[in-house]
Amino acid sequence: MARFTRSTIDEVNSKCDIVSLIGEYVRLEKRGSEYWGCCPFHNEKTPSFHVVPDRKMYHCFGCGAGGSAISFLMEMEKMSFSETVLSLAKKYGVNVEYEEGAAIPSAPEENKKDMYKDLYTRVAGSFHYLLTSTKEGEFALQYLKSRGVSDEIAEKFLLGFAPADRRWLRRFLKSKNYSDSFLDESGLFSKKYKEISFFSNRLMFPICDKAGKVVAFSGRILEGEGPKYLNSGDLIQYKKGETLFAFNLAKQSIRTNKAVIICEGNMDVIAYHQAGLTWTVAPLGTALTEDQLKILKPFADTVYLSFDNDAAGIKATNKAILMTRKLDFNVRVVTLSGGKDPSEILNEQGKDVLTEHIKNAILDSDFLLSVLSKKYNIGTPEGKARASLDFFQYVDVLPSDIQKESCLEQLCRTYQLKPEAVKADFENRSSVLKNIETTNRQSEKGVANQEKIKLNAEVRAVLAVISNTDYFNLMRNSLTADDFEDATARDLFISLEECYRDDSSEPINILERCEDISLKRIIAETVVSGEFSVNTEQAVKDSIRLIKYNSLCRKRERILNRIRQASSASDTLDTKTTLDTLVAEKMNIDTELKRIKDANE
Repeated sequence: MARFTRSTIDEVNSKCDIVSLIGEYVRLEKRGSEYWGCCPFHNEKTPSFHVVPDRKMYHCFGCGAGGSAISFLMEMEKMSFSETVLSLAKKYGVNVEYEEGAAIPSAPEENKKDMYKDLYTRVAGSFHYLLTSTKEGEFALQYLKSRGVSDEIAEKFLLGFAPADRRWLRRFLKSKNYSDSFLDESGLFSKKYKEISFFSNRLMFPICDKAGKVVAFSGRILEGEGPKYLNSGDLIQYKKGETLFAFNLAKQSIRTNKAVIICEGNMDVIAYHQAGLTWTVAPLGTALTEDQLKILKPFADTVYLSFDNDAAGIKATNKAILMTRKLDFNVRVVTLSGGKDPSEILNEQGKDVLTEHIKNAILDSDFLLSVLSKKYNIGTPEGKARASLDFFQYVDVLPSDIQKESCLEQLCRTYQLKPEAVKADFENRSSVLKNIETTNRQSEKGVANQEKIKLNAEVRAVLAVISNTDYFNLMRNSLTADDFEDATARDLFISLEECYRDDSSEPINILERCEDISLKRIIAETVVSGEFSVNTEQAVKDSIRLIKYNSLCRKRERILNRIRQASSASDTLDTKTTLDTLVAEKMNIDTELKRIKDANE
């Protein structure tokens, strides 16, 4: 740790406006020459937190917390002493000096990080102006309004718009005297074509560090073809696996609630914040990481997981549960209903309904037992054994023996098992698993040639993407697992989605996720033969249109059935509202079906 001179520390404390600094976190009320507020370090309704500006100190008469500006910021932001001193020195213009012989941090790299943070913050401001104040950004602003995003939220998140002209940003920044070499390394431009902006014609979500400085971007496409989201890669000032979207906006609420909601995407976070659930964050274009959870650990005791209810989302929830439990969080799982995501629920049912979903979040153990009961046939001894073995993985990561025992008792009650049998299998789980896997391999040998996978259009479409995983973005931006009628195609798509989220989208990774030996052989044969190596893009696009068309037709038929049921029901206001909604859905589907049909002609 770098050792600062005493004069540096004294000057930081002296120049720091402690009232202004603490006021960024606590609502302070002036009483005479002093200030009072509710303590940020413990829950209280009557203010006992006291700030004395003349003495540059604070003290809480409730919990005893107290000290200087340095100690306050260290505790609030969970930073080290060195990080805090450097942060305050920069904020108040103090020249940092080190004791003789102290290890001095590398200044050039830190300066470069700060310069790029300043650049990204400036670009974010420009994108925000283009969104809110120009004709070109008007359609992006209308999209936000159609999703129920208020002007206040757009301002709070500094949402923006990257113009369609891919050369605009370079020209703009050059006019502000940024050098070519500096811009070339910024991550804002194509590595091959230096004048071309990485983001264009997209709704822009700035990604900030803990202090609120913009360090990267996520861009959502609104029209045309391309990946639904583009995200900045790792940069000198940004590591996606160590950053959480909106943490800078959520950390105070997370601290107050001692809990955090983790959801999948940027728009989900925005919906939760608009509903007043401002303790919400999201990973950034990747699966949740342990480093991201470690950021939350000093602020929260409980994690609420709010991922999609599709198969890929359920598997992501399973992984997140194990990871959060290893770090000794309490875990709740949010099961959304009445809408495909938080934004839809907020817009169609209101913030009270979305809030109720959080209040009704279930224990992670309840969630896992429910999922396993659907994954395996627990009406059979074999199904109960497999489900129990899967559940043992969860029990293993629990930090306390009491928790382990309690969860094993819950397993017994849920699946109607004898405690002594469960305890015996848990203690010998390695050998039990080995026996089951041996039995499965013997079974596979007997049935491998009995059941052939039907290579229909849906299966062949996903096999084409497995052979050329660069095209998965194209498929996932148009289809979900629910669009596949064939179970094999659906499972393969889910495996692709899992690999994509884990940044491991290679055919071998998909192969290892398949349990069916026949399917493994088909994948290996397809990839090795190079069957889909010619005209792949057009073949994938044609397949996507066909799968989407058939999926919409099935959805249309379901809606027609519901319209018939609603038409024959009693004539009430609720029935009429439901009927109007269904008719509007059918009309939207008809429009989309016509668009797909016209595109094929």
